[in-house]
Amino acid sequence: MRASSRRCWRTSWPRSKRAGSFEVGANAVPGFLPSVHGLRFSNAFPPGPTLTFAGLDPRRVGFGDASAGLCGGMALTARDLWEAGVPAPVDANPPANGSPRFRALVRRQVESLDWFRVPLRYLDLQAFRPDPPGGLAALLRREPPRVDALLREWPRIRDEIDGGHPSVVGLIRATGSSPWALSRNHQVLAYGYEETPEAITLRVYDPNHPGRDDVTLEIGVATGPDAATRPWRERITLHQSTGEPLLGFFRQPYPPSGSVRAWR
Repeated sequence: MRASSRRCWRTSWPRSKRAGSFEVGANAVPGFLPSVHGLRFSNAFPPGPTLTFAGLDPRRVGFGDASAGLCGGMALTARDLWEAGVPAPVDANPPANGSPRFRALVRRQVESLDWFRVPLRYLDLQAFRPDPPGGLAALLRREPPRVDALLREWPRIRDEIDGGHPSVVGLIRATGSSPWALSRNHQVLAYGYEETPEAITLRVYDPNHPGRDDVTLEIGVATGPDAATRPWRERITLHQSTGEPLLGFFRQPYPPSGSVRAWR
């Protein structure tokens, strides 16, 4: 049965349309649990090329090493299997380099980049939104990534979950303009949430923490008497329950999978 035919449960007050106002509510993709529908192996692959170009190893120019992780491919694959109604494999070890399942993960990793629009989004959020804003960023009113995460990206993630689909989420964990820092960022799959005016909790499948149903992203929103007079960047805090840094996040596009044959 496809996820699109499953009904979501949802309990909330009517949603305000005013930007920056939040409701009391909760929702989840019915039945989805990382311990059941996530991949059981960790995002920890031995060194080796993810792919080769005419026999050339891309690691020689600084990218394409499987040991850097395939979190995007794993997040997309978990959603692919869920949408297709295919059980996630129970293997606790990652597929061997070059195997059909490894190649399937690499293909989805590449597709998660959305023709390099996703890496450019990461680079924008990690490099050109200093905290606090200064120089050109201040002139252009470019806020730190946590402001976009709450005001722009959170409603998009919520809408996708409300529609019955897990949402692919990119996590900003690095700062700086070096493109090599892009590999320090991360990708997860959000499948549920709880929301109040003071806090939002997103439940996620994190490929770095397989088998765990307790991994969350937490957004704190200050609501004291002087909150309305303070800029949003001073009112928002972000936290991941497993302790990794979290500077911002955004909803990534989900390119539908052409096939899940390797996982049957």
